[in-house]
Amino acid sequence: MKRETLYAIAIVAAASIIALASAWHDSPIVDEIPHIGAGYGYVFEQSYQFNPEHPPLVKDLAGLGLRLAGLNTAAAHQAFLTHSATTNDQWNFGRQLLYSTGGNAIRFVHAAKLPVIIFFILSGIIIFIWTRRLYNSRAALLALFLFCFSPTVVAHARLVTTDVAALFGILLATYFFTRYLHHQSIKNLWLATITLGVALLCKFSTFILLPFFVVLAISWAFAHRHAVMSLLWRTILIIVLAFVVIVGPYYQLHLIHYPAARQRADAIVSLESYGNKTLANPVIYAAGVPILRPFAQYGLGLLMVNQRIGGGNRIYFLGRVVNEGGPLYFPIVYGLKEPIPFLILLLVAVITSLSRLRFSLKKFRDWLANNFSQAAMLLWLAIYWTIGIRSTVDIGIRYMMPVYGFTFILVAGQLAQPRFWHKKYFKIVVGILLAWYLAEFISVYPYYLTYFNELAGGPAGGHNYVADSNLDWGHDLYHLGDWVKQNNIQKISLDYFGWADQQYYIGPAFTWIVGGQYTSRESFLRDNPQGGYIAVSATYYQSSIYSDGSYSWLKNIHPVTVIGHSIFVWYITH
Repeated sequence: MKRETLYAIAIVAAASIIALASAWHDSPIVDEIPHIGAGYGYVFEQSYQFNPEHPPLVKDLAGLGLRLAGLNTAAAHQAFLTHSATTNDQWNFGRQLLYSTGGNAIRFVHAAKLPVIIFFILSGIIIFIWTRRLYNSRAALLALFLFCFSPTVVAHARLVTTDVAALFGILLATYFFTRYLHHQSIKNLWLATITLGVALLCKFSTFILLPFFVVLAISWAFAHRHAVMSLLWRTILIIVLAFVVIVGPYYQLHLIHYPAARQRADAIVSLESYGNKTLANPVIYAAGVPILRPFAQYGLGLLMVNQRIGGGNRIYFLGRVVNEGGPLYFPIVYGLKEPIPFLILLLVAVITSLSRLRFSLKKFRDWLANNFSQAAMLLWLAIYWTIGIRSTVDIGIRYMMPVYGFTFILVAGQLAQPRFWHKKYFKIVVGILLAWYLAEFISVYPYYLTYFNELAGGPAGGHNYVADSNLDWGHDLYHLGDWVKQNNIQKISLDYFGWADQQYYIGPAFTWIVGGQYTSRESFLRDNPQGGYIAVSATYYQSSIYSDGSYSWLKNIHPVTVIGHSIFVWYITH
């Protein structure tokens, strides 16, 4: 085995172990509650009733993990029957499954998380192999290093969510489609078909691959002076086969105990407020047709995502509470959430690339023919960043996860070129920046979700700029419970941004409060005349200060601690 391959294995193994260890004392984040519950429904009940707005692959792995966790299947089944009476009652079912069916909820969460790390591992493998083929072993190791020790990537690699799965799906499908374009054999056509199907099962954002692949096919024909229509028809064939051979049959496995009548009724309820009935009505109709049911379920999820995008989300952003962050949201958050040494490397890569840019139609065609994979990556970055900038769902940098893989490959490929690497000072500067990058990664352990760079004041300053899944996603309830027990606190009032069971982690000391319940020191002391502790999640705290002001009175009181940078704790006394 080559030395660089051993280095790659060591990097991926170390990062995977660190990722899992860093999440071992986290409570489940907001989205993990319904995802784990849905995974149980898919694997144990073979019913796709819960969480149709996300494809099933990630949740299936979580459900398989639950099989090894000692779940009380009789109690879980009864809970499933109870909550399945209401359309998509996924949040309450997921909560009851973890905390009210007997057994160890912490073990259940661990078992659900463990399998999903596979998307991170496989993404790292693809990045290493693809970068080595495009550039050299030095670039491959550099790209892998940037990927595996990215605080943002590792933060989401540990979660039962679809974000890193989407990154994996984009890498996987694009790699095999460009491989097909280079070598248009029957074998590569089927590999492109299968991998596209897998990508479509990861997250609905991968649906963008369909028009993307059409554009790539046209671009390939232009660059190589091939017949456009022939390649275009074969690309359409790959897309159709991906649905017929992979997506449809896979979805069908989840409909075995989900009656057609119930599927159609649920689709009607889920799409009753959907504005475009021209799209909604065919999905509702197909839900009752046996051969079309799996495609109807996929279409339902796609429309639900589109409906949510149209509605926006109420967020805290840069000292304001708004329904959407606007076009600067993702560029600003990316600039605050990525380590400064990486931003410097990215800037160097962009500048050195632009410095050699010479445009003419012939030169562009030659460059495209000789660098087609890199062009495909650049096109994807342009498309996805444009979508992100125009998006109204601005609740976390995780939505930009599909750009991370290609960014690391292109940056590493540019920096590892021999014309730069032969210069001693260049290697020294890159080495210093990589050491800084690794130091940032190590320093924030285990709170990767809350990482912010020095421009934001580090993790402790991130809440001044954004909240929600950039910082506060309900994961620190476990840590708060540990702090309460270690300090022998008898009562703590908590306004918690999350769906995990507060009583389970904090015990009898927990008292539930909501925003607006205590709007001053005096109102708190009326219920706590001897004084006491109040804890508020960063999302609720910041949103309150800049909207209704119900927690503004806490601004002048110094917190006794901040749990994991996401839950503020004050002691209030006379």
